[in-house]
Parts: sequence; structure tokens; C-alpha cells
Amino acid sequence: MKSPQIPKNELERLDALLSYKVLDSHPEKDFDDITRLASEICDTPISVITLIDENRQWFKSKIGLDLHETERDISFCGHAINNPYENLVIENALEDERFADNPVVTDGLKVRSYAGVPLVTPEGFPLGTLCVIDNRVKQLDEFQIKSLEKLANQTMKLLELRKNNYKLTESYNILADRYKDLEQFSRVVSHDIKSPLNNIMLLSKMFKEEYSGALDANGNQMIDYISESAKQLKQLVDGILEYYKYDTIDVTERQKIRLRDFTQYIIGLVNIKADIEFILPDQKAKFRSNKMAFGQILYNLIANAIKYNDKQKGIIEIGFECTDDEAIIAVKDNGMGIPESQFDKIFDIFTTLGKTDRFNHKGTGIGLSTVQKLTNKLGGRITLESQPGIGTTFRIHLKK
Repeated sequence: MKSPQIPKNELERLDALLSYKVLDSHPEKDFDDITRLASEICDTPISVITLIDENRQWFKSKIGLDLHETERDISFCGHAINNPYENLVIENALEDERFADNPVVTDGLKVRSYAGVPLVTPEGFPLGTLCVIDNRVKQLDEFQIKSLEKLANQTMKLLELRKNNYKLTESYNILADRYKDLEQFSRVVSHDIKSPLNNIMLLSKMFKEEYSGALDANGNQMIDYISESAKQLKQLVDGILEYYKYDTIDVTERQKIRLRDFTQYIIGLVNIKADIEFILPDQKAKFRSNKMAFGQILYNLIANAIKYNDKQKGIIEIGFECTDDEAIIAVKDNGMGIPESQFDKIFDIFTTLGKTDRFNHKGTGIGLSTVQKLTNKLGGRITLESQPGIGTTFRIHLKK
């Protein structure tokens, strides 16, 4: 008997095998279906999906065997993986010097014929085989060999799918842990940062009211700077909390939205400190979506259209059109406009164009990021058209 040689790339091969996290796993129907089909096609009492570990061959699926594993030294499959792109076919083990006195040939199973197709990773590492075994001398025909090869390919695809599913589960668990950390951080931000900021804003206001007369122009200006900086920082903190708050929102619940009435409601929530004319959609404009998510989208777009309008009289038009597949809601303004070179950047969180709004405030770069996040969460998409100095149109495309 000749024990199988150890492949030259054995360490890398074992690392590849371990990456599938399949050794000693429970039986799975998809793998069992393959071994059963292989046994039926090849007319053999035994069919096995084997994986070659450091010292054993372990059976992921088996038909006609009561064993879960055997020693690698006496395995046929250990020989098969040394030539990963060739099938190992033994018609009569008693006439093959490698196996004639092998214990599984002379005793126990009394193996006579064997056909194994290596299971090879996309990187070229053989993990084991799909094999069929008979205690009779047997010659498989071309159809049976080809079928075995196809089933081996399918086995490898199942292993890849299983590996990817495991990675997804692992990634999900990591993200879930990170989200818990983020929730904890948001609670800290809400209390430990916002409270001192509110105190700074209140104290600076009280200080100016009480002592402004005792300060010169530079002193009063410094107090104003402190107050304004605290307001900007609070705005940033509020924006971050708002941005991450919507990670957990359930958008599967959809309600009927009458766009004209809903827009009037949203406008009522916006603090309008400018001469703005609103052109509202037709009363018939209606669609279904999640009210909370869409409301935040519309609020942010309208608020931006007001803040970044440099005209003496701002005009904001809410449009609506319906196709066979989509409801399209447009927010059009006659404001500053956005250069086309900046179209991709404006949706990145914390990215601003460096401009101040009509109230001389700088943006946080969070509003449009929130709009895109919520639009994606609703299964929609956002497009825009803009010309500097003319105005901008954002369109929210929502699937019906």
C-alpha cells in the first residue's frame, strides 16, 4: 500500500479548507441530494463528498456508509487531490499497487472500484473529492464520468455559497455590534455634548445681555463668535444624530400620501425667514410610501431650497409625475445652483461646497446624505439637474 503524498502547497491548501468552515458541520440536504444522485447515475452503493484534513478524510455527505471519517493515510481521495485537475478512476483496486493491500480493500468495505473528481477552489486548491465506490469491479462509461464532474462542480458552488453566506452572517454580526456601539455613542452625544453646548449658548447670551455695555466692540464680537460657534457645533451634532437615527426606521409600512396636503404640512414645519413662493402639485397627486422617511426627504430638500436661494424672491415648485413603475417627486428652486462637477460629491456625508447660505451659515454636509440614505432605503433613487445661478431640481424616484 502506498500512502498518499502530501501536496507541496499543503499549508495553503489547509488554510483554504478551513476558510470554508465546513469541517464537522451538520448534514445538509443540498449536499445529500448530490451524493444520492451520483450514486444513482453511477449505479454504485456508495457515494461520498470527502474533505481532506491534516490527518483524516471527513465526509460532508455520504450514501451507503456508516462512517463519518477515516484516516488520511488509507484514503483513495488523498491520492486524488495530488492531481486536482484530473479524475482518479480505479476499475479494480486489487490490480493497483497503490491500493491492493489497503485495509479498505482487503477488509471491511472491500472496495474494488473507485471514481473521484477533485473539489477545487477558484484559487486552485483541492479540498477533497466527490467520489463513488463499489465492491464490484466496475468501469464507468463516459456519460457517468461527465455527470460526476458536473455534480462535483455543483458541490463546489454549494461550498462557495455556504462560505459567502457565512461571511455575510459574520459581517452582519459585526455591523450589529457596531450599531450597538453607535447607539451608545449617540446617547453620550445627546447628553454629554449637547448639554454643555446648550449651556454655552445660554451663558453667552446672558453674558452679552448683562455686560455688553462694559465691553468694547472687539469684546462683543468675540462673544458673538462664541455663540455662533456653539450653534454651528450643535447643528452638526443634531445632524449626525438625525442621520443615524434613520438606520433603524422600518420603511416596509407604506401609507397613502396626498402630495399637496403633505407638502403643506412639511412647509409648516420649516422655519421660513425669507420671501418664498411655493408652487404646489395638483390635488390629484398621490402615491404610497413610508410617511416618516419621505417626510424627512421632503423636509431636507425644501429646507435646502430655502437656505441656498440667493434671489430676492425665492420660488420653490413641488412637481409630480407618474409612470408605469415609478412615482417621481420633484423639488425645483431658482436658487444658487450646483456645478455639474459637484453632483456626485454633494451626497457624501460632511461634504459641503464651501458656500454660506442666505443667512450666512455654513452647511454641515449631512442633509443631502440623509436624503440619499432614506431614498435608497425606500428602494428608490435620486437624480438632479442644476445650473449655477439658475436653480436646481432634485427628483425622487420611488417604485410603486
